Amino acid sequence: LASQNQQISVEALPCNLSGDALLLRQALGNLLDNASDFAPPGSRLQMTCTLHPATPEANPSRATPTLAICVLDDGPGIPDYAKERIFERFYSLPRPQKAKSTGLGLPFVREVALLHGGTVSIQNRPEGGVCACLQLPVATT
Repeated sequence: LASQNQQISVEALPCNLSGDALLLRQALGNLLDNASDFAPPGSRLQMTCTLHPATPEANPSRATPTLAICVLDDGPGIPDYAKERIFERFYSLPRPQKAKSTGLGLPFVREVALLHGGTVSIQNRPEGGVCACLQLPVATT
């Protein structure tokens, strides 16, 4: 972030999450790296962590609470032709300020999400940029 003169703001409530700390840290690092690579120099990235309650009656796949960790940027967004391919291994879009990546970051994030019983989604924001959201189940005691 410093090399691009970018800043990050974080909105998060305290929450305990069970899982492999190393894998989760790397997955979040990949999402932040992507956001930084596509965001313009001098911009501000956002990271939000939101706890969503269980809603099994409305959505059977949400039988447990989930933690949504979202990374938002102000970059160019995902071109229509790439939307279906961004989680493919070795698929990569050219970065505005850097060389093309290996195309392994987002597939890794998807695998980490699946290993933890969660999901990952990436969507263009209406106001521009992208929102990458890692959703993980939160164990209740």
